[in-house]
Amino acid sequence: MNLANSRATIGLTTKATPTSTAVNGTVQIGDNPQTITFPDADVAYSVRAFFAAGSPELDLATTTGSTTGSTTWVAGAAQVETATAAGTATAAGNVTTTVTSTGMAGSPLAITTAILNGDTPAVWAGKVRTSLAANATIAERFTVSGTTTSIILTRKPSAVLTADNETVNLFLATDASLNIALAGPAGVTAAPTSANTVAGTVTSGVLIRDGDAKDFEGVTIPTCTPKAVLLVNGGTAALEIDGSGTLANLDIEGGSSILFAGGNVLTGETALTIVGSSTFLTVTVLGKAV
Repeated sequence: MNLANSRATIGLTTKATPTSTAVNGTVQIGDNPQTITFPDADVAYSVRAFFAAGSPELDLATTTGSTTGSTTWVAGAAQVETATAAGTATAAGNVTTTVTSTGMAGSPLAITTAILNGDTPAVWAGKVRTSLAANATIAERFTVSGTTTSIILTRKPSAVLTADNETVNLFLATDASLNIALAGPAGVTAAPTSANTVAGTVTSGVLIRDGDAKDFEGVTIPTCTPKAVLLVNGGTAALEIDGSGTLANLDIEGGSSILFAGGNVLTGETALTIVGSSTFLTVTVLGKAV
């Protein structure tokens, strides 16, 4: 890898407008952006990590770009519950769909759907799906789907993390109370219990992009002395960096960036342990091979 024009730009400014009577103009607060150059930098790499809930750890060796030792990623899965419509209506009336789910507002929530005499199971099931999808409480918590006689609720993720063009869903564990009960007018077969067709599996650990001690060309990163490290937390939750040197117990709030550049600012921090929850982080390193 051949590097050129390696630099860091650091600045924090704002404009203040005085509010006193008959006072005009603006005042700049902060220094103009400063540029630090790294003419001897010959190593550069970036690592991105998505953190699930539960305070998983990212262990990054800044000298090599290796993330060995980080908490293993478990993608998880969305819980899927299915009710099956049966019986052709022999009278007009309402199908009552009762949805039970721990923590859902109003649970158990009863939703009525008008059906007609002669509606087959596939017809009135479609009407029930429409009613469920139109309910704000249900729509906030579940995706409603299904075809023919199936009425399906799929639990939405607890959080969705998006960085660049990648989206990562954080799923919850199975809600044992989740149930879709059906009852209706004459001809409709009552179905008090639904089927848990897919168990919910909680998302855990750290999903790491790169971090395999190789650069973007697939070449092993040589052991280096970090010259500058940029930490960008693009999520909404805070991250905590624990280490043996200058970065110990430093919090990075959601949606913030911190740059460490030049000299010995990373002394004692060739290995960073970064703890987060439901957020993501990008780390970029400039270094000099040793």
